[in-house]
Amino acid sequence: MLTISILIALLGAQSVEDPLAPAQEGKQQCYAPNVEAKTCQALAGYERAEGGTYRNTATVLIAPSPVVTMTTVSQVTVKDGAVCGYNRVEDLEASEINVDGMPIPEAQASGVRGQIIQAMAPMIGPEICTRYTSDGDGLSAETSFDGVARPEFNTRVIWVSPDDGYRVAP
Repeated sequence: MLTISILIALLGAQSVEDPLAPAQEGKQQCYAPNVEAKTCQALAGYERAEGGTYRNTATVLIAPSPVVTMTTVSQVTVKDGAVCGYNRVEDLEASEINVDGMPIPEAQASGVRGQIIQAMAPMIGPEICTRYTSDGDGLSAETSFDGVARPEFNTRVIWVSPDDGYRVAP
């Protein structure tokens, strides 16, 4: 009976062949979605760029009250069905910091960026790849750093259209 359960689980967890195909339609990835509230812990959009790369614009929830978000732009590629890229200091230093939807003064934003860079130090440098598998009405995002699985970063993802009204919020 256990073998049948494993087989069913493996058949149900089919890999997503082109993980960024919905981005071609303007959709964004909503990480850790709350479907009822239409909120996400992060929203990520992808635009095709030169050389087969993508420009990834991601807005991430930094603090819940007041709502503090950080928006970064970075380069990613698709490798063997996974979306891969690097956290780079220069991308983090160029990020936009908002509080309750409004940009904060640069002097204050610079200090927040510095704290974020310090907190993210272990994640700056390794290649970070995310592989997506179907979980029914969404995706399971499985993360690795330099090829080593990091299950503590795994999360659920759904694709949403900008018209769906999703936002980054607690």
